[in-house]
Amino acid sequence: MKPLLALCFAATLLQAGTPLAVVRAVREGEPPFEDGQLFYRLEGDGSAALKPGEVLRLVRPRDARPMALLEVVDGRPGYVLARIRQPGATFPLRGDLAIPREPLRTPPPLPDPGQPLPAAPAAAPAAPALAVPPPLAVHREPIYFLADEAALTPGAKAKLKGWVASWGHGGVWVLALPPGAGPLAEARVGALREELARLGVARIEVGSVPEPPPGKYEAVVVILDPG
Repeated sequence: MKPLLALCFAATLLQAGTPLAVVRAVREGEPPFEDGQLFYRLEGDGSAALKPGEVLRLVRPRDARPMALLEVVDGRPGYVLARIRQPGATFPLRGDLAIPREPLRTPPPLPDPGQPLPAAPAAAPAAPALAVPPPLAVHREPIYFLADEAALTPGAKAKLKGWVASWGHGGVWVLALPPGAGPLAEARVGALREELARLGVARIEVGSVPEPPPGKYEAVVVILDPG
């Protein structure tokens, strides 16, 4: 963390003006002192160029907390006096640096209201929108059943709902039975057909696959042929 703070500190110095050092706090006037009578003496090569009202940013090496903004109130030979314009997380301390903020850049003048604005370049004609072709990929996923059960499990219903949402309602949905599907095959196909119809699938057919899906449970393979 400390090397990163040091790098940020160095970058700040490179991008800013000549820094001044906070030497000490100064009280002006007669006691009891008010808050507005507390000033900070800043010394450095750039002090002679600063004018009352200019703002400096306080910087403390290896301290990432937000620091105060200082405002120059008086310029004297070899140093300036500044007061806190915007408080930070801590007060200025001896050894802190005060860096002049970059002056605001004056925006370019607006065009004369009596003069017409330059015409904007003509936009290139938009390319005609291309029709999105229907998906051509064949989807193929198994639905597993518990032993001696033909009803769909909640997980199976959730899978079907997700497939319909992802694959769409179109195309031909094939309920494919593996070899040796057993006596519950017809009831399982009926349960799948009923659930798919409830989800909005219109074309449902029964087919077969050459081998059963891997796993210890019996399954029916659901295939979507977009063709």
